[in-house]
Amino acid sequence: MLQQLTDKNRLTKAHTQAYRSSLALNRNAAGFSKEFKEGIYTLVCDKASGPYVHDLDQNKYIDLTMGFGSLLFGHNYEPIRQAIQDQLSQSWSVGPISPLAGQLSQEIVLATGVERVAFFNSGTEAVMVALRLAKAITQKKHIVFFKGSYHGTFDSLLSLKNDPHSGVAKEMVPGVTQGILNESYLLEYGSEESLEFIRKNSDHIAAVLTEPVQSRNPGLQPRAYLHELRKITEEKNIALVFDEVITGFRIGLGGSQEYFGVQADIVTYGKVIGGGLPLGLVAGKARFLDATDGGFWQYGDDSGPVVKATFVAGTFCHHPLAMASSLKVLEILRNSNGQILHDLNQTTAALCDRFQKFFDQNKYPISVHHFGSLFRFTTPGKSSLLYYQLLLNGVYVWEGRNCFLSPSHTPDVLERLEEQLIQSCYALEAQGLLKKSAP
Repeated sequence: MLQQLTDKNRLTKAHTQAYRSSLALNRNAAGFSKEFKEGIYTLVCDKASGPYVHDLDQNKYIDLTMGFGSLLFGHNYEPIRQAIQDQLSQSWSVGPISPLAGQLSQEIVLATGVERVAFFNSGTEAVMVALRLAKAITQKKHIVFFKGSYHGTFDSLLSLKNDPHSGVAKEMVPGVTQGILNESYLLEYGSEESLEFIRKNSDHIAAVLTEPVQSRNPGLQPRAYLHELRKITEEKNIALVFDEVITGFRIGLGGSQEYFGVQADIVTYGKVIGGGLPLGLVAGKARFLDATDGGFWQYGDDSGPVVKATFVAGTFCHHPLAMASSLKVLEILRNSNGQILHDLNQTTAALCDRFQKFFDQNKYPISVHHFGSLFRFTTPGKSSLLYYQLLLNGVYVWEGRNCFLSPSHTPDVLERLEEQLIQSCYALEAQGLLKKSAP
């Protein structure tokens, strides 16, 4: 299989090797092992359209990565491309604020039910600022986050283990020191023990940060837990922060807040809302967002900022091209009255059901879980070679393994996708790499 991939992706591998000395790209070493060294590279593509990407060797792939979830409508979607081109012809400068920023803030408020919005460059920045706002307003210093969640690359959240006695996150990533982690508690998501910990330590917890549905574990959807978490944080002056950078504007316009019936204090968004361009949002209650600018005031009277502001900044936070792209995303979703997302979510659920039925019937140790149009395979042991076989068979799943559908994945594309998944499993079984589970 690895030799077949080498033959198929000859130019991708040559490109990767040619620039390895100058291009410091972590993805080109993700999951490295000597045994599968020849299959460790990131696909290099210079063309994409709809549900497809094309690599340097002119191979065509069904793309399940969809810009890491940012491309809700598919690659090179004409209405969004046109909105970007129209804005590009008018202005793409920063310095003076784009008038689109104010318009977009109002549209976000109407779509999600938040009170205020601040714009940043990425999901990681949004999470970083959200926690800063929470600390500034609550005047407390510790944050809680959960095992299995993904919150970008903010240092205070880069750990997968904790001290079993104190709950403090432990150093495990080179360059992220224990001192940075000492104000971070890492707990078990969905557990009664985590709720009790938060109650007990509420006097110094500024924020509880969670992916309501973890993008790396979409099968866990703890509705009752989230309601209890909201109750505790409200009672104890703790900011409840929903990280919806991956799931926001995908399950529905109102996101997980609407889906679970829980209103967070702060919500972070990214990916989908940018329409393929870099954008991160911090949204939520005015009580917390006021710490960005001092709060509401007006001209013509003696009013002024009433909250002591923390510090936020960024050269490209209100880039006109990202604002234009985002406005078009919201316009399309709003005009569909939720039908686009409903149909896409139903399509994903049906596809995952068929996948799971196939795995079960063949006693393969693989499972699939979904939330909205996000889905993810669980591939223990050597069954993880499925992704290599899928690539060989013309299906691209990035090394982070989250998968996404778009409306451009039409029935004929999905039929082809199912065929390739089935054939990939059969090929692995024939090579002795995919074993059936014991009866």
